Amino acid sequence: MAILSRPDRGGQTPPDGASYTSWMRKRHASLIVPALLALTLLAPESPGEATLASAAPSREIIRVWRGHTLDAKADEYQRYLVASGIPRIRATDGNRGYSILRRSEGGRTEFVVISRWESLDAVKRFAGADYDKAVILEKDREYLLGVDEKVLHYESVAEEIGRK
Repeated sequence: MAILSRPDRGGQTPPDGASYTSWMRKRHASLIVPALLALTLLAPESPGEATLASAAPSREIIRVWRGHTLDAKADEYQRYLVASGIPRIRATDGNRGYSILRRSEGGRTEFVVISRWESLDAVKRFAGADYDKAVILEKDREYLLGVDEKVLHYESVAEEIGRK
């Protein structure tokens, strides 16, 4: 699948009447499950069998954000993201970890940041009351082709980590 840019940046265009954001979300929906699977493979926890999360309302929350940059800016953006964005995530009470995924194709690089939270209250401590809105870093607009201002949240209901 090609990484697509905003229509005004020379990429493919959405069908008539479709917003760029909703079109991209549908185009990349198939990446969410592989991204979450990658999270379970990358998480630094002890090995064990797959376990179902408890039925209690305190299931772990997975927050997924994505952004695209030109390949020429990807390494610099990654350094900036790790130096500026990740410390904000880690410093928030209730954060349980993060993963940064990166994929290059067609001259563009996609970044997916997956963060794990103990609860929606913890996500709100990081993102504010409007927690479905992305936390945009000061220089994101300098690097990114378009800023997706919406993030996705999931409840973690099962996982297996550290299997060999």
